[in-house]
Amino acid sequence: MQRNQDGFTLVELMVAVLIIGVLVSLAIPKFTQASTTAKLRTCQSNQRTIEGACQTYRAHVGALWTTAAVFDGNNTANTADLLVSKYILRAPRCPTTALFYYVNASGTVTGDRSAASWITGHIHY
Repeated sequence: MQRNQDGFTLVELMVAVLIIGVLVSLAIPKFTQASTTAKLRTCQSNQRTIEGACQTYRAHVGALWTTAAVFDGNNTANTADLLVSKYILRAPRCPTTALFYYVNASGTVTGDRSAASWITGHIHY
């Protein structure tokens, strides 16, 4: 009596799982690197956007604010928060650290002084 067996053998399944495992182990570092690079580029873009909004504000008003402060969009008088709603939609945060940006009185993004890991000059700018 002949048995009709359909399907894969255990060896074939183990070889397939091994191949998939090797491919995944090669792909994960690439995805991690791509994610890190994307966050870096987003942060740099945020900083350039803030600096561009500062220049637009300066061109429109004639001068920048008098006090350097964290740009968090809470409408603090005489700081970069004057940019919110008119020159930039909302205050962006760094995608890596989730911190707000620090903008000095000349409109340059320099970092968030309240964060110990991010002092005068953002890590990836």
